[in-house]
Amino acid sequence: MSHDAVLVFSKTWGAIYLLVVFVIAVAWVYWPSRKATYDAAARSPLSTEEIQQ
Repeated sequence: MSHDAVLVFSKTWGAIYLLVVFVIAVAWVYWPSRKATYDAAARSPLSTEEIQQ
C-alpha cells in the first residue's frame, strides 16, 4: 500500500468517523431526557446547590 493510498483512505474514512462521532455527541446532548440536567448545569453558576443527576 502506497503512502498516497493510505492518505486518501485516512482522509475519507477519518472524516466519516469524525462526522459520526459528532452526530452521536450532538444526539447525546440534545436528547430530551437530558434536558433537565443541562438546564441545571446552565443555572449552576448562579446557585449554591449541587446538581442532581
